[in-house]
Amino acid sequence: MKKILLFSILSFSSITSFAQMKEDIKMFPKPENGQVQKVIRVEPRENENDYMVEIFVGKKTTVDACNNHFLLGKVEAKDLQGWGYTYYDFTSDGNIAGTLKACIDNKQVEKVVYAQSEKLRYNSRLPIVIYTPEGYEVNYRIWSASTEVKTAE
Repeated sequence: MKKILLFSILSFSSITSFAQMKEDIKMFPKPENGQVQKVIRVEPRENENDYMVEIFVGKKTTVDACNNHFLLGKVEAKDLQGWGYTYYDFTSDGNIAGTLKACIDNKQVEKVVYAQSEKLRYNSRLPIVIYTPEGYEVNYRIWSASTEVKTAE
């Protein structure tokens, strides 16, 4: 009986949190044709001003193994009219650039090639909503400030 009750509570809480997750993005525009909407939600933390979210938009492709490659594209912040929220639109034609070292073995590898990353304010109360062309992925990492404060000389 206890197992059934525990399962019921866990199921209800996961359904509730899923519904809340859908609720916090309903005001954002639907993706246009050929676009997808990606959403990042970060955990609440003490002193959120001491953190930042760095987002990376990338595309899986085959490139040579010896050069450094990057995706040509940009992230543009847009205002959600009437709400005061910001969402992000990544645009790219899919072109990839890189260094021009001569690759002796000409070995090809499949990897995700990223565009210039973007650092955003950490805010656990609002999701980070990003629109990308289909076939692109969005990754992120959390940056934190040191607690040590130094004085300039």
